[in-house]
Amino acid sequence: MLDNQHTSAVILDTDGSRRSSQIELDQLYTAIKQAYFELDKDLRKIVKDDSGCVCITCLISPEKIYLVHIGDSRGIIISNDGCVLAHTDDHKPEDLAEQERIHEAGGKISKSSNGGVLRVENQLAMTRVLGDFAMDKHVVPPMADIIEYPRNSLASFIILACDGIWDVMTNEEVALFVIHRASANKLEDIVSQLLDECLRRKS
Repeated sequence: MLDNQHTSAVILDTDGSRRSSQIELDQLYTAIKQAYFELDKDLRKIVKDDSGCVCITCLISPEKIYLVHIGDSRGIIISNDGCVLAHTDDHKPEDLAEQERIHEAGGKISKSSNGGVLRVENQLAMTRVLGDFAMDKHVVPPMADIIEYPRNSLASFIILACDGIWDVMTNEEVALFVIHRASANKLEDIVSQLLDECLRRKS
């Protein structure tokens, strides 16, 4: 959420040409992605261990909603009837495009002998991260992807959550869970109920 202390603003003053607008949008995307690389550099100076994190960010402008993510935290935009309008795709070793990128960077993806989840270099269950400086950052870079959706009357709720939610519930299940409770509950109560449901499902 935006408040009176924190804000993000971008002005794209175009001449109306489609090509000019696309160039400026490309520049915006480049700037956002570069900001995460800079954050990763700053973390290297601050963090004294090899820990890391993933993230999901939402930027809201008067006309657009941007979901920016690294790793397996996910964002979804839903309508007031529970339809998923847009969502991020997790950066995980199961993704074929990520597999190709990692192999080209010299990394390896493997599964433990007892049939566990796929991991990068026998360690990470995600393919892009902030931190984790013991890893080769060419293999697991802080490279964000951006999903764009119009800020219109269809977009009623934005849900940002870590993998503890998405490991046990689908996008559609979370959307309907929220919508079925939205009219009779405070948002913070819905969040608590959602967490309880995920714990009930052994998250």
